[in-house]
Amino acid sequence: PVAAANVGYIDGQFVLNPTNEQMEDSSLNLTVAGTKDAVLMIEGAADFLPEDIMIDAVTFGHVAIKTICEAMEEFGKLVGKTKNYSTLLQPVEGLQEEVNEALGQKVEELWDHEGKKSELSSNMSKLSKQAWAMFEEKYPNDRNQVMKCYKTLLSKKMYQKAKETGIRCDGRKLDEVRTIDIETTLLPKVHGSALFTRGETQAIATATLGDSGMKQKIDKLDGTQQKRFYLQYTFPPSCVGETGRVGMPGRREVGHGNLAERALSTILPSEKDFPYTIRVESLITESNGSSSMASVCGGCLALMDAGVPVKSPVAGIAMGMLLDDTHSVSDDDAVIVSDILGTEDGLGTMDFKVAGDRTGITTFQLDIKCEGLTIETMSRALQQAKVGRMHILDKMDEVLAGPREELPPTIPRISAFQIPADSIGKVIGPGGKQIRAVIEDFELINMDVQEDGRIQVSSLNTEKLKKAEEFVKELIKSAGGGGRGGDRGGRGGGRGPKPAYVGPPAEEGMVYKGKITGIHQFGVFVEILPGPEDGSSPGLEGLCHVSELHVERVRNCEGFMNSMGVEEIDVKYIGKNAKGQLQLSRKAVLEDKRSGNKPKKVEPKEEMSQDEVDVIAQAIEGIQNL
Repeated sequence: PVAAANVGYIDGQFVLNPTNEQMEDSSLNLTVAGTKDAVLMIEGAADFLPEDIMIDAVTFGHVAIKTICEAMEEFGKLVGKTKNYSTLLQPVEGLQEEVNEALGQKVEELWDHEGKKSELSSNMSKLSKQAWAMFEEKYPNDRNQVMKCYKTLLSKKMYQKAKETGIRCDGRKLDEVRTIDIETTLLPKVHGSALFTRGETQAIATATLGDSGMKQKIDKLDGTQQKRFYLQYTFPPSCVGETGRVGMPGRREVGHGNLAERALSTILPSEKDFPYTIRVESLITESNGSSSMASVCGGCLALMDAGVPVKSPVAGIAMGMLLDDTHSVSDDDAVIVSDILGTEDGLGTMDFKVAGDRTGITTFQLDIKCEGLTIETMSRALQQAKVGRMHILDKMDEVLAGPREELPPTIPRISAFQIPADSIGKVIGPGGKQIRAVIEDFELINMDVQEDGRIQVSSLNTEKLKKAEEFVKELIKSAGGGGRGGDRGGRGGGRGPKPAYVGPPAEEGMVYKGKITGIHQFGVFVEILPGPEDGSSPGLEGLCHVSELHVERVRNCEGFMNSMGVEEIDVKYIGKNAKGQLQLSRKAVLEDKRSGNKPKKVEPKEEMSQDEVDVIAQAIEGIQNL
């Protein structure tokens, strides 16, 4: 049986299968899967935990796995079903020995050649064709079996060479990392960039900084999630010398990108200390093993090149394992190799990716192709990985030891400030008119307004940034509406503090036809009762949250409202929230219409102008004189 467990680390204690609340305080998120005899897979992230704690965590999780596996075995005995092996393809008797005798010498010569990837791939392809040609006549219907035996021979001979000579198929020692070449700021217009080359694996990493409005938005079952940091990993066919369709990222690209993202997210400063949204892209231009770990190294260098104050540089390395018998559990004779090639990944039995800084691990991922990995073998792999990680960090320090002291001039400067939440509608304006005017007049890159009144503005001109903040603060003080600002001047200011609404209160449960005063990603501000025409006091305004706009889910509030093309909407007043703000619902109105209910509707009364009153008075006077 196979089982799995989740392990957390809170206040120096391991926690088995922690809750979501406990995981928020955990410095480790480890998932372990395996049998009662060995580990099959681990994956997760840590907050700079040392190798010995990681081994203890895996051991702790494996104890729980043993208990679960034993319980499942007992359950199997109670069920009493006999396993059905009849559908399994049995190996052809004596075929492996025939393949070993016919091709053993040729495979040894192949591994002794120690060529580059292109040459090695070409030789392996030729030998593969020869292998089938030798046995095609004798085993015409067993091609898969022949090629499986051929692959087993390749793995066995690769292991024997490494075990006996300490030299791998490319001529390196077991713990030797390939030649590393690094270049930073290779793209001058990009906020941060790095070219990381390790052997025949190369990644171009770029870092881009933006404001809070550029966070990645992800629709999930429990609502919309906004990610401040995200990494995009791209692995085109050209990086392995092939042509093919380039479209949306596949499962492999998503997984590798997520692994590199976890490695880097731990070293980033808090949003309070560094209020930028951060995006890293890693484009793999050449691949021969461990491109995801190259993305970690290149991504870290690109972040430091952009001036992001990371806690410490991180690097990643992929470890491999060679076994004499690939169908057994790892033992003391297992050969651990550092910085594996694509060939060693394909013919070996382990791909163990580890990333971290000089003090500990930030992310890890292990998958194996043998029957299991013992804790002792995993400990050897982690210690050897640490040595390789230190070597890579030394090479990175030679080029860029830490973040740039100043942000490059291509990065927008950001200013953040707070306004009262009930003034958001005034800043945004009807249909977003006011906020667009501020962005245009002060030459801002963006202006992001949060539901709680936090405003973040970004611009390449720090002077314009200050003026925009001053204008917005003055705008919310004025009673009549400010107007446009910037170098063109404007009508804002001069009227003193904003007065409160003095009209009749709204009646809960009533439907009002209100005027749209502001549209934002979190909802729509609607004025349901107007203020006096002289502007001495404002109208009564409330928020129709995005979740209350329609009976179906609205993913893009601004796009939804723009598609309606209206200036007024019917909303129901459903009460006040904890802050005393009016809550409105258009969804409730639509649901009432569907169910046939007809609630009392309140239309805003329009007052006549003085000219209209005078005209009517003259008409009445004329009638009386007849």
